[in-house]
Amino acid sequence: MIRIHFLILIIFSLQLFSQPNEEFFTEGQNLVTNAKYSEAETEFSKYIELSPDSSKGYSERGNVRILLKKIKEAQEDFDKAIMLDSNNYRAYSGRGAIYVLMQNDEMAIKDFSRALQINPNDLITLNSYSSILYRAGNKSEAIELLNKGVTIDPTNAEMYRSRGTILFFEGDTINALNDLNKAVELSPGSANILNARGAMFREMGKYNEAIADFNKAIEAAPNNAEAYCRRGIAYLYLKDYDNAIKDIEHGISLEPSLEPLVKKYLNEAKSKKGK
Repeated sequence: MIRIHFLILIIFSLQLFSQPNEEFFTEGQNLVTNAKYSEAETEFSKYIELSPDSSKGYSERGNVRILLKKIKEAQEDFDKAIMLDSNNYRAYSGRGAIYVLMQNDEMAIKDFSRALQINPNDLITLNSYSSILYRAGNKSEAIELLNKGVTIDPTNAEMYRSRGTILFFEGDTINALNDLNKAVELSPGSANILNARGAMFREMGKYNEAIADFNKAIEAAPNNAEAYCRRGIAYLYLKDYDNAIKDIEHGISLEPSLEPLVKKYLNEAKSKKGK
């Protein structure tokens, strides 16, 4: 009888101390959903401190650190997660994203492939892997992966965004626009999706429609540097040089790494304004 009571006491104690720990993990996930990445990193760190052998803690913190642009720390987290659990597909997928940022496509493909071996239906990996394959020239395989993603989850806006972007690059404007319209319908407040459709409208010469999408993107994410720069380029094509300069300069101030990509448009706007 004493032994049974002792076992019950141990089980109760484990439940008592493990519950707050899981709350740190859950709170971290909630904070990610609300785009509070610094706070999420703190919660996942608390979870890891109490569960240093938990692979999922490291992989989730690694994903947050990518968003915080802490690339080295993120890679260390994914390495640790994989060391603790060689079947943690999220860790392989996250590390693959790190290799993409490092422009190491060979290692990215290796990690994405491993992630899909473990979980063939992981939408995040399917999406990420498709972009690398397309960049490597494997266009049909990239589209096949996105087709699979849409089949797995017809409500996943990012799948439509990625497929629409590739189809547009391939000259299939009608289906590209259908996909991007569907993506906006599914996720009307996504700055990334609005930016993608706006960029397509701009390339089609539909500058007012493009600006409307960039306006919505900025409304959804006021510090979205990409939206400002792209709207500025649309204003440039409309010969509204003042707004072009204003938007592009503001975009660069928010994200200085964009300057090499948009400098020529800024210079063109300044040059034409002075004439």
